[in-house]
Amino acid sequence: MNLESNAYGVLLASIASTSWAVFVYFIKRALMNAPVLKVTAAMTSVNAALVTLIAIFFISAEDFRGVTATTLTFAFLAGFFHIGISRSFYYRAIHRIGPNRSIPIALTYPVITAVGASFMLGETPTISIFTGLAILLVGITLIVQAEPSREPETEAQNARWKLFGWISAAVTSLLWGVAAVFFKKASMNLHPLATAAIALWVGAATASILMALSRGEESRGSIPASAWRWIFAAAVCQAIAVPLYNFAFVHTLAVRVTAIISAQPLIVLALGWLFLREMENITPRLVLGALLTVAGTIIVIT
Repeated sequence: MNLESNAYGVLLASIASTSWAVFVYFIKRALMNAPVLKVTAAMTSVNAALVTLIAIFFISAEDFRGVTATTLTFAFLAGFFHIGISRSFYYRAIHRIGPNRSIPIALTYPVITAVGASFMLGETPTISIFTGLAILLVGITLIVQAEPSREPETEAQNARWKLFGWISAAVTSLLWGVAAVFFKKASMNLHPLATAAIALWVGAATASILMALSRGEESRGSIPASAWRWIFAAAVCQAIAVPLYNFAFVHTLAVRVTAIISAQPLIVLALGWLFLREMENITPRLVLGALLTVAGTIIVIT
């Protein structure tokens, strides 16, 4: 892997990370007074349609020649775990404990990716990578221990309700860590845009099935008309981030890509301060945790 290719991969991952950070603001707005699982299915379907339209202009039948069943299986697994299942948990976490608490937990997944890449991709994590990941985890710990958000609590938002939000964030981390390897395995032998489109449609179908099977509060009712503009805005951010995320895997190490994505908390904190100040409680502990997260990321990519 040459220096130019590695730098290009880092750039693509950085753009994807920024796009996902902006996305959090939009999805938080979309989830207000809306059923989480229905928003997940709707947003993922719009996201899949947008990426498919983009893919039509950049890929041809030639890109599918020589694609094996194994490659398609990895694309399906990425869609099932990273898109369908994990988004259902991730959006629950954002809805229940807020973005500044859920995102740092979910973004601990580079550790899982590092272990998975070692066994499945033949990548050898370096001392600097593990040092950076350790600093990243310290930052995440500080964020977890920070004061809770200022969102008003209803009778339903009791300790158990919020505990499931924390659990959902942790499950998201596990699923993302595993699925990052699936995405790279698929993107190495299939055009990254095709990989993204397939994964997103699989994810949309999975999210729709979960919505249909659920009988809980997060699948009841309809999506308010006011939420759709935020759903479309969130889908556009995802349509930018997901393909670039896949392209990045082709040019640099999987653990490096996932570490860059983990720089989102700092951007999300800034957005929270600007747009969600009435809900988010931005404390010095939160800011320090975000800075350490970014510092750990820089160590990993250098």
